Amino acid sequence: MNYINEFKKFITGQYLTKGLRITVGAILPAWILYEFNMLAAGIALPLGALMVSLTDSPGPIHHRRNGMLISNIINFIVALVIGFTRYHPWLLVIELTLLSFALSIIGIYGNRAGSVGLIAIIVMVLNIDVHHAQERVLQDALFMLAGGAWYMLLSLALYSLRPYRLIQQALGECIITTASYLKTKARLYKTPANYNEVYEELLPLQIHIHNQHEQLRELLFKARGFTRESTTKGRILLMMFLDSVDLFEQVMTSQQDYQSLHDYFEGSNMLEKFRVLIIEAANELDKIGLVVQSGFPSKDNGDLDEMIRETDEAFTAYHRLNIKAENIEGFISLRHILNSIKDIAERIKRLHRYSTYSSEVSKEVKQDVDVDKFVTHQEIDSKLLQENISLDSNVFRHSLRVSLCILAGYLIAQFFPFGHSYWILLTIVTILKPAYSISKKRNAERLLGTLAGVGIGFMFLYFVKDDAVIFGFMLLSMIIGYSFLQIRYLVAVAGITLYVLFSFHFLHPGDFRSLAADRVIDTIIGSVIAFTGSLFFLPRWEHEQVDEYIQKLMEANMKYFSAVAKAFYGNPADITEYKMTRKEAYVALANLSDAFQRLLSEPKKNNTYQQLLHQLVVSNHMLTSHIATLATYAATLAPQYRLNAFRPVAENIELQMQSAIHLAQGRATGPAGNTETSFSGIRYKIKELLAQRLSELKEGAQKSDVKKSLSAYKTITDQFEIINTITTDLNNVLHKMSA
Repeated sequence: MNYINEFKKFITGQYLTKGLRITVGAILPAWILYEFNMLAAGIALPLGALMVSLTDSPGPIHHRRNGMLISNIINFIVALVIGFTRYHPWLLVIELTLLSFALSIIGIYGNRAGSVGLIAIIVMVLNIDVHHAQERVLQDALFMLAGGAWYMLLSLALYSLRPYRLIQQALGECIITTASYLKTKARLYKTPANYNEVYEELLPLQIHIHNQHEQLRELLFKARGFTRESTTKGRILLMMFLDSVDLFEQVMTSQQDYQSLHDYFEGSNMLEKFRVLIIEAANELDKIGLVVQSGFPSKDNGDLDEMIRETDEAFTAYHRLNIKAENIEGFISLRHILNSIKDIAERIKRLHRYSTYSSEVSKEVKQDVDVDKFVTHQEIDSKLLQENISLDSNVFRHSLRVSLCILAGYLIAQFFPFGHSYWILLTIVTILKPAYSISKKRNAERLLGTLAGVGIGFMFLYFVKDDAVIFGFMLLSMIIGYSFLQIRYLVAVAGITLYVLFSFHFLHPGDFRSLAADRVIDTIIGSVIAFTGSLFFLPRWEHEQVDEYIQKLMEANMKYFSAVAKAFYGNPADITEYKMTRKEAYVALANLSDAFQRLLSEPKKNNTYQQLLHQLVVSNHMLTSHIATLATYAATLAPQYRLNAFRPVAENIELQMQSAIHLAQGRATGPAGNTETSFSGIRYKIKELLAQRLSELKEGAQKSDVKKSLSAYKTITDQFEIINTITTDLNNVLHKMSA
């Protein structure tokens, strides 16, 4: 790992920027109040800023503004309601139960609505502390509202100063993750290659890239007027994103039968040369991602072009000396991998040019798709709420679980009154997630992070007595805590725990030991309640939903395949239709892969067919990759080598896919295809061309039209053959799972 590069990625990335923004938004008003000896009275002001900042997730600026505005209003109302009734435990029990349910179920309207509801629950929990005087309820609520309004103005002001900054950071991060995906794929060329291990590493990366693409679609396509933006920077950022999606597809298109390649070129260093070349391309992508994230232009030093030239020359020389009838297929595959790398290199050059944001480059921008079709819009519809008032809804189950666990935590806190018992409820709220696996992971990380934070804080306050130094470390711990909140929850918990302990040191000096003990005890109690609730109260296990994910993926892959395959025997699909089917296939694959990752953390009794499901996920990943490879050939080879013999091949594969969909739905399979009959026409054509080519080689002819035709038809057919084999295997796995 290049630690300098990793450090650069972090300090120029969106997560540190958000951590700094949250810290400034909360600490600046706190520091001003402290200077005027008003911090104890006005502590709700920085708290209000902190609460609203946690709802300020990436997205179009009007969505962010509306989210923060609604969060301010809801937080104010919740603070008033809970504040005026907190001395009436029986009434508070009813309010906690109903409000926690209502504020959880609004998550059906999207992640932003879910975060607004979650923060309102935290505000509700913080306001049940009866140590505060009753006459301060309205004052505290107004301070909280003022703090939230201050942060909202700060966030909007920063956006107006650098409106493209977040997009650049998200885009750069996406390109860097794509580079990691490419580096991982390069290991398939290494001898010996552990294919299963590589595919297991590719799956989470593919999920991560999908999430980044979705975030960028939100930032670019949902921003009002952005897709019609006339500024140079706006147009170029849009095209950089579209090119990065195409580049990711191109990375997936290098999919081959790697075991056969190793067999063909055993004893030579050809695959090692290709591996080094792919890593160089990935390093170049890494560099571009970093400069895009930083906002600086990148420069193409020509090293990748030089390495491609050297690899091409080595391949040509090796081909000339070692070509024979039994390895001709391997040379054809390797030639197409090299062509794919050349295409990736061309896209990398284009990204280099885009990063300059020059007006000359913006003239090259051509928008060939209707981007409005690539985003989903979430309307606030009461019908959606009615549909989700059912145990079939995962959000409804989660909302009931949250309200029950909060009620249990509150009742336990009344019987065992610790100094800061509301931390029990805070622990429950932050740990409980709709998926058991995420709750389980967060539970462990919350406990470890709290213990680490308390331990570090205890040692620090024991040895350091200078308030200026303590304040400096409080700022640092807050920045770390909120910067890592989305990427390393354990580190975030440790940082936030330190920040809370240092804050209480300034508010209540000398109370550190009892505070630390309360923090640990309350966290343990809250973790136990959250874990028990997620395990036993209306859990929605992944194995209960996995059939739906499989069905959606098979349907998406069938649409994707059909859009690609028709180019080889009929009229090609419209570019927007093709890209839509590609997006749907990638989304469905990411959803199934993500569900499988969550299933691994569930109780073993639920994992009755874990191996079969793993095989299914990997096979679908390979299937999508090979369809993407076929899509490349549809653009480069199909116009010249379109042939009606490909029609029965495509129809046979579609029958296999339809059969898989029926199996996933629990229905009887339809009529099975006949591989031998459907492939007979194109196989005969290739056999004929191969015989002609071998005759030419005997006569010493190195180049000919027959060679080009053989290479093209063999390459296309190989992909159809592999796709057919994978769909057959998928049907076999689904048969076993249904049994």
